[in-house]
Amino acid sequence: MKKPPAFFYKYKVTLALSAMILFIISLSVFIFSRQSLRLDEAQSLWQTSRSPLKIFNIIAQDVHVPLYHLMLHFWQVFLGNGVATGRALSMVFFVLSIPAIYFLGKLAYNKNAGLYAALLLSISPFMNWYGNEIRMYSLFTFVVILHQYFFLKLYKTADAERRGGYWFLYGLVSLVGIFTHYFFWFSLVSQALFYLFNKDLFQKGDFKKFLAVIMILLLAISPWLYYVLHLGTISNSSPQLEAPTTVDIFNTFSQFLFGFQIDYVNTILVSMWPLLVLFGFFGLQKSKKRPSSETMYFITALIVPMALAFIVSSIFRPLYLSRYLILSLPPLYLCIIAFLNNLPPNFKRFFEIVLVVVMVGMLFIEAFSAFTPVKENYQQATDYLTAHATADDTIVVSAPFTIYPVEYYYHGSSTLTTLPIWDRSHYGPIPPFDAATLPAQVATITQNHQNLWLLLSYNQGYEEPLRLYFDTHYQRLLVKNFSLDLNLYEYKLRY
Repeated sequence: MKKPPAFFYKYKVTLALSAMILFIISLSVFIFSRQSLRLDEAQSLWQTSRSPLKIFNIIAQDVHVPLYHLMLHFWQVFLGNGVATGRALSMVFFVLSIPAIYFLGKLAYNKNAGLYAALLLSISPFMNWYGNEIRMYSLFTFVVILHQYFFLKLYKTADAERRGGYWFLYGLVSLVGIFTHYFFWFSLVSQALFYLFNKDLFQKGDFKKFLAVIMILLLAISPWLYYVLHLGTISNSSPQLEAPTTVDIFNTFSQFLFGFQIDYVNTILVSMWPLLVLFGFFGLQKSKKRPSSETMYFITALIVPMALAFIVSSIFRPLYLSRYLILSLPPLYLCIIAFLNNLPPNFKRFFEIVLVVVMVGMLFIEAFSAFTPVKENYQQATDYLTAHATADDTIVVSAPFTIYPVEYYYHGSSTLTTLPIWDRSHYGPIPPFDAATLPAQVATITQNHQNLWLLLSYNQGYEEPLRLYFDTHYQRLLVKNFSLDLNLYEYKLRY
């Protein structure tokens, strides 16, 4: 058998990383970028279509920090505000994350570990989904990987001059991180806990430097926090979330590895987690080696953000979402690598191949299946409305915040409104649903119209009462489903 050319060995890493990047770009161009705009993406496009000052005002009333939205604003100024263009910005950070996690894995373990970490990230259904969404999550992932890389460099580098450069880069990336997502602070807490229990790894005087970085970050974020609190309207337009349970934690791990699958597949995957956890502990017990400091750090960086999000959600306000916890995804992959490295070579190779095969399979199911839970086919729904709704009809959207993707696609002659009625020209939150005022609101909406088209999605607790009200007061002519929980109803108002 003929050996590969010499340059293959010389540039093996470059060729491998290039192949991974080509793979995710191909998936983006031919599959993910062609999918319908989703609610969160529509909100991003709407928010960033304003002036920078207005963007600050809008984001301060939401649950995010403004860096990504400002970047997207200027990205659109130069490249246009289409769906594919907006998703391309997220793809840029996804692409950058591939070599970034390679260098992180190489620094923590070795070159092969870095390559396998990059492979897992490139075939990750979860990362491919959010690497093609017009939101900040791929940027968040890239920043977190860099942050972890420079944190490890701080205690693995002895040279004082080089450490000074790493301290500067660590602080700079931290500054970017706190303006990328609020959950970045969980990464800082993870590192603080690791430092407290592993002070001997660091040099004398590092505590003061960590403290100085935290003080700078607090000073930098304080004007933004003051502005947010001064407005007093944060999360006026955010969906209602339920308090998390332990099932949500298992779901998070499952989604990080296998993406978003239909219920019965996800149930099987989640039910396997207790067995995998036991298998992992068994492997650690059998291992004669004490976990390295790098592995202990990745375990800390994996568990602490989830624990903090769970505690805050249980005590104060529900905010546990797997996408918010994407900062725990790179540590999870590196923890898996650390565990596999403790197995006998044949077992290690077997489980590495099995994991890759399963993840690739789940990636393509997520990409091509019409039943993927996170797909929102607003484009097809509005295309149908454009073709069938007339100037004598009215289109009602609920929950009210789902008006954004409908507005983006719909260019027909029917009027668009929401239930509950939401006048966005007035400052303030979305009006709550009130069964007592529903008849009056419906009467306002339906006057002078022949038919009403009711598009229901993102159930906020009143979807069924709305549907029942229309079913019992008007003649239903049609019901049509476009994706999971995205349903269109047509009602005859008058003859």
